[in-house]
Amino acid sequence: MKDINATENNLASKFQRFNDKTLENLINQISKIYSSNNLLVLDAVLSPLINSLTNFTKLKELGKFQNIVWLDNELVSIGSSVLAKYASLIVVVPTSSLENINILNKLIHSQPDLHSLKLNIIVKDLNMSFMYQINKVFNGIVNFESILSPEKYQKPISVTSRIKIYNWKTSPIYTDEILVTEINKFNGIDDYFSKPLKQVNQLSEALMQLLFMGIQNGKHDHLFKLRNIYGKGNHSKLLIDQLQNSKIPEFMNENMTTLEIDFYSDVLHSNTDLVVLERNLDFTSCIFNQLNYHGIIDDMFSIKFENIEQLSSNEISKSLANDKLYSQDLKHLNFSSIGLRLNKLAKYIQQQFKTSSAQKNSSSSEPNISDIKQLVSNLGTLSIQQELVKKHTIIGEEVMEKINKNYEQFLTFQNDIFEMDYKSQVAKLREFVNCNYPIEFVLSAILLIGYLNDGISNKEIDWLSLEMQDNYGLEAVFTLEKLIKFKMIRVIHGSSVDFFSSLGFTSQKKKPTTHSQSEFEDDKNVGISGSGDVFRNNYTLINKFWNLHPLDDDESLSQNLTESGSNESTNLLDLYSNPSFTLPGNTVPLIYRFVEALYFRDFLKHKPINNLKRRPNWDNLGVNTMFAGKTIDLNLDNVNDDRSKYLVIVVIGGVTRSELTCFKYLQERFRKQGKTKEIIIVSNGIVNSSKLMQFMSN
Repeated sequence: MKDINATENNLASKFQRFNDKTLENLINQISKIYSSNNLLVLDAVLSPLINSLTNFTKLKELGKFQNIVWLDNELVSIGSSVLAKYASLIVVVPTSSLENINILNKLIHSQPDLHSLKLNIIVKDLNMSFMYQINKVFNGIVNFESILSPEKYQKPISVTSRIKIYNWKTSPIYTDEILVTEINKFNGIDDYFSKPLKQVNQLSEALMQLLFMGIQNGKHDHLFKLRNIYGKGNHSKLLIDQLQNSKIPEFMNENMTTLEIDFYSDVLHSNTDLVVLERNLDFTSCIFNQLNYHGIIDDMFSIKFENIEQLSSNEISKSLANDKLYSQDLKHLNFSSIGLRLNKLAKYIQQQFKTSSAQKNSSSSEPNISDIKQLVSNLGTLSIQQELVKKHTIIGEEVMEKINKNYEQFLTFQNDIFEMDYKSQVAKLREFVNCNYPIEFVLSAILLIGYLNDGISNKEIDWLSLEMQDNYGLEAVFTLEKLIKFKMIRVIHGSSVDFFSSLGFTSQKKKPTTHSQSEFEDDKNVGISGSGDVFRNNYTLINKFWNLHPLDDDESLSQNLTESGSNESTNLLDLYSNPSFTLPGNTVPLIYRFVEALYFRDFLKHKPINNLKRRPNWDNLGVNTMFAGKTIDLNLDNVNDDRSKYLVIVVIGGVTRSELTCFKYLQERFRKQGKTKEIIIVSNGIVNSSKLMQFMSN
């Protein structure tokens, strides 16, 4: 176990280099700004990222600024007499921030007193498209040929005599034990629906940096070499093709000699499995509220770069980055286990206070608490231990307060929905609407009912549209239409009247198409949107086959969850008999089942199917008959065993915290089997129901 933990820590330290490189590149761009007495104007989306990389005190010294303001509409209202005191504005923006570039343009043109004020705009991962837009907004002097020249982006670009653009090149960011590529207010789920090619490019670039991270500065330390590649989904196929046919060959040709390429291809032992999956395989994980500790905190208060954003208490640190109690024990537990866990830790720590000067009295401790002893010993001094327990007690109390105030009825509905028939589900939905429950609850309920019943009747959609317009306004109706447009809701047409058609918003929707038609539509959507209904079987059949709601043989789930709080082990396998503790309704995420099925098939209870090969595979699992989209299974090294050292999981469109905990559960399954396989997760961002609903309502 010690060796495995050492391997995990070693990987984490290696991945920290990505963050260090990102910070180094930011510092390099700031150091190119020579003016003094500057003002930092920051896009709020990037603030959590920069805070996680360094403290602003260091940046103040480098950038020669003392004050910071947000880049928003209020910037225009700052008096010109105030701004005129500064030599320049240092503006830091992402490429998704064109509206804020327009604010800057309005600022410098609405206040004539600022004719001498210079703008130094640092753009995170500047691309040609955004450069073209900036040049256009400011009526710049950069010609089209220069915009298309990659060499131009290595130096500051003068758009006008007083506006310069700097390219802040970033690496994938290592946070929450995964590598993420997108920094925006929706954590990338917006781009999955509207710009999937951007996400595919981001992830393929991140994978290249990961796979060849040992090759730099003339050093060739091959940490990873792909053995098997698995994928499901059309964009997964696109990403894998890009890696195989373009990215990897280009990198090798540019960075290796012929002899090194031959060694890498023919001699170097492969050690890594790559699994690429798409978000559209399972949107239910993004619709449910999460029940694991870090998932429920994120749902209630939002976690950004391991910092709790909206917690009301000022008594405690809101950072989770160096919190050992959180990372080593509480993070992945079901929330119902947390109270008992903290009480037990508090009692043990209190006992340690009493006996700290007399080790001989340790025999009076409770028996069989070796794991808790080990955990407490890792937390630091007794005062630090006490502070950590106090911190998570306060967090738990705020979660409970919010659940009791806003979420209790909806969480109960999510937990009970699988035991309800369609009529009862719709009746509950009507109750939510009539009682003016928050609109995100109503939309989530609609999506869940639609998924479980393979659609919602046109009659119910018409009623919903009218009631939502009355209770929540026309914007709610547009959001509902957006969900239908993105095929998040399948409308079952039982009548000739379509509410949206009657309002003139849309044309009459077609009835369900055949498989060949759906495949054609699916192919047409590649590169345009990741949306789409990929289920070829109904939810009931998929649930039965993939065992998405496993039942314990001997004891109820609630009893298991209660016992997990009193169980001293910090191992998820010892606490939970299956990975159904992260979502309501005893639900296992389907994306997790896809990965698990490559290596274990003991969860297939309804129709047991043994794996007849030693090599991981999806054979005989009906992956093509149950789900639309391409299926990829490549054996690159012609090795027929399961001895790869690393498993890299890529989720296009964002991964949920419930899924992260399930992958932690899978990691422990490998360990129990005696395998030293380490799981590495790469995604565009960490998403949840809040991010999905915010985007749909945007």
